[in-house]
Amino acid sequence: MEFVSLELGIALLLLFVVPVIYAVTNQSRKEKNTIKKVEALCGTKGVKLTSTDIFQSLFIGIDENAKYLVTATVPVKEESIELFHLKDIKSCNLYKKEVPKAGQPKIKIIESVSLELLLNDKTKHEIIFFDDDHGMNQDLSVNQASTWNEIIRKNLV
Repeated sequence: MEFVSLELGIALLLLFVVPVIYAVTNQSRKEKNTIKKVEALCGTKGVKLTSTDIFQSLFIGIDENAKYLVTATVPVKEESIELFHLKDIKSCNLYKKEVPKAGQPKIKIIESVSLELLLNDKTKHEIIFFDDDHGMNQDLSVNQASTWNEIIRKNLV
């Protein structure tokens, strides 16, 4: 009877652990493939990314040597890649839009988190980290956007 209990315990453990391991490795493999694809597409333009990050449906990377910022939506297609030369960016600002929670006006809910790039030709470009359509974790979005805001500002020419 004890051997049957042991077998049942191992079977149940495998039943719950194997799908989790599969999901984690599958996600990691997808992220590596996305990074390789973007690096290959950027390599044709002479851009070699030194820092990259994938955050939900956003790919963002920077070439600190050639001074380029790269953004794309995931899954990556060649036409969805946006390439910005950092010398063309005048400033980078973090925007966090908060609204009062329904029924509790003292509590604020984050509605959107984005980085706004102000270009030298006075145009603006927004990199969305979180809004109602993109993302699930507001606090993590704020941290990621803040990190990338610092990286971009540090590399502005």
